[in-house]
Parts: sequence; structure tokens; C-alpha cells
Amino acid sequence: MIDHLRGRLAGGGKDFVVVECAGVGFRVSVSSVTRADLPPEGEPCFLRTFLHMREGGSDLFGFSSETEREIFLATIGVSGVGPKSAAAVLSVLGISGVLSACAREDAAPFTRVPGIGKKLAQRIALELPDRLKKVAVELAFVPAEEGTAPSSEPEVEAAQALVALGFPRGEVQVTVAALRKEAGADAPAEDLIRRALKRLSGPRR
Repeated sequence: MIDHLRGRLAGGGKDFVVVECAGVGFRVSVSSVTRADLPPEGEPCFLRTFLHMREGGSDLFGFSSETEREIFLATIGVSGVGPKSAAAVLSVLGISGVLSACAREDAAPFTRVPGIGKKLAQRIALELPDRLKKVAVELAFVPAEEGTAPSSEPEVEAAQALVALGFPRGEVQVTVAALRKEAGADAPAEDLIRRALKRLSGPRR
């Protein structure tokens, strides 16, 4: 099992990257979430990974955050969902979109993912929330439609500051949203940043 890769980003495309480690280039499938979090080509990068063995070969999937990998692993645990479909779910909905749909057990967002029909979407909405709880991913509610309940200004400010410090955008969004619920709607950005730094700077590979 390849747990992670640390090397140089040597190229890639829309849904994959090549990570060069000690002269060996690993082709890694990634979601748009991870693709957006990666540094420019030629820069050092770190990816958590999952190796999927299949008949006739294998596929390596990469993730910029542990949260994304846990969501991916929980999603492929749903009957009928393969690794490529799980990556597509993350690409289409993003981390916050998946968590939002799971918090409401709403199947509709999953039907927007290519290859996922209504019945499979309903199965995902029913099974995925319990699977996410088992891997300790918090179901932080975020609005399903843009503009229905905009994030507070302190939340946005805190998230921007944390992304600027180098934390993955998807993980920051989930963490800050959860901390705002814990600290209250009136919590200032400074407090959210301080709390988020403690949580995000915990044990990390």
C-alpha cells in the first residue's frame, strides 16, 4: 500500500498529475479539489494516496488533505461506487458540497455527477453519512445553493488567511465552518484562525 508521495510536481492534466520521487514519476489520478490545491509545476508537493488494484493493472489516487481521502474511502464503500466515480463526486461537489448533501441526506446533488443515476444517488445519500461518521469526518453543514446562507465575514477572512498560510483550501473550509458552529456566529476572525491553527496543525504527515 502506498500511503503517500513526497516529491516534485512534474506535470499532469485536468484529472491527473505526475509526481517525481527519487527519479521515478508516479502518475496519480486527482479530483479538481486536489488539483486546485497543488503548487505550480516543478515545485515540491505532498499527496496522500490510495492504491486501487484491479484486473489488468492498478490506479493510484492522490489527495491534498486527509479529509478528502477519508471522504473518498467512505464513498467507495457504498455499493456500486468505484474509485473513479468517488473522485468524480469530489470534483463535482467538492468537500463542502459532499458534506452538505450528507448532512441533509439529499440525493439530488449526487445526480449531477456523471455516471451516477437517481437510484445510486439515493443509496449514496443514505449510506455515506454513516460511513463518514465512522471515519470521524464531521458533517459540517454548508448551504446547498450559493447565496442561501452566506458565510460570515470573519469566517471568510479566517479561511483566506489559512489558505495563504499553505493549508489546503478544502480542509480549511470544512474546519472553519465547524469551528464557527462551535464558537458561535459572533466569533471574530482572529479566534477562528487561532482555533483552526491548533486543529489543522495537529499530527500531519
